[in-house]
Amino acid sequence: MLTNLVSHNGKLIPSSEAKIPVDNIEWTYGFGVYENLKIRNGKIYFADKHIDRLFESARLIGLEHGFDKETIGKWIKALKDKNEADSANVKILLIGGKEPNLYIMTLAPKFLDRKAYSQGVHTITQEYERYLPQAKTLNMLPSYLFFKAAQAAGAHDALLIDRGGHILEGTRSNFFALNDKKLFTAPLERVLNGVTRQTVIECAKNNGYKITENLIKSAEINRYDGAFLTHTSGKIVPIRSIDKFSFPAVAPGLKSLMKHYDDYLDSIYTS
Repeated sequence: MLTNLVSHNGKLIPSSEAKIPVDNIEWTYGFGVYENLKIRNGKIYFADKHIDRLFESARLIGLEHGFDKETIGKWIKALKDKNEADSANVKILLIGGKEPNLYIMTLAPKFLDRKAYSQGVHTITQEYERYLPQAKTLNMLPSYLFFKAAQAAGAHDALLIDRGGHILEGTRSNFFALNDKKLFTAPLERVLNGVTRQTVIECAKNNGYKITENLIKSAEINRYDGAFLTHTSGKIVPIRSIDKFSFPAVAPGLKSLMKHYDDYLDSIYTS
């Protein structure tokens, strides 16, 4: 936690009072959805898109609630203003039940080392296909374990591989490969539609990149100029290596896209 205030169903309370009973069956069974968004330089990025996806995740698992988009947006801003958060990550947690509970909290921001952007990061692979991949649910144990394994291996993230040997996504990121100004990423029905994924695709299209959704075999990654991850904390993160395979350098087309995306973020933030 970055500060000691949490929003619970719109009421600002001390974090010490934001408690979930041990007998809450919905929490125990992971019947909930969540979102992470960011505040940078006092600006809230893509709140509408994150709330839309929160509601879509809830719909996919049958989590009924009475919250509305405009109200949650106001709650996020109220928490940011009260905490005077200039830079932070914001977590929205919606837990189902007869009386659904929605928590909003500010967390310490995460920043990658600059070398991650100039040299790329190492990744490993794990065979796993998420249940209901388009829903961002609390069923995170496999992803948690795979991410811990990646950390133990000195990797930035683990890439999830389906039974056909195709790269789907990271444990907390979306995956892209590219050749020049052509981007390739897994079909939407197979992965979580990350907000950064959405906005990178929008930015790429606006700058002359072609987007193709198809499955990419991990054994054929050497056919591409490069690859990268997208996630809220890191934006576009170049991949240096996947298991034992390494790209020679960050591809020029990727460097250009990273610059385009930084400019895009500077131009469209919401306050």
